[in-house]
Amino acid sequence: MTQPEDLLSIESSNDDLTAVGEIDAHTAPTLAAAIEGAGPNVRLDLSRVDFVDSSGLRVLIDSHQRLAEAGGSLTIVSPSHAVQRLFEISGVETYLTVESA
Repeated sequence: MTQPEDLLSIESSNDDLTAVGEIDAHTAPTLAAAIEGAGPNVRLDLSRVDFVDSSGLRVLIDSHQRLAEAGGSLTIVSPSHAVQRLFEISGVETYLTVESA
């Protein structure tokens, strides 16, 4: 069986995170933990994410809210086409802070 760490890898540099792979029900907890441990102002590069399901979207929304309430921020950087499309369809592209390439 494929392990969650085989589907998603997260590279970290200070408050900057880069996710590579898929964010789904199995890997969303890994992403949540990485964001939680990154710091108050997190920049999350999603340019190499191929897929995000509702569990992954929930982590992004929850993390955005939690960091904002604590005086920090979550900025999504360079979302892939698939991720950007999900943001548009779900209506969160104006709620989340997104920096396109």
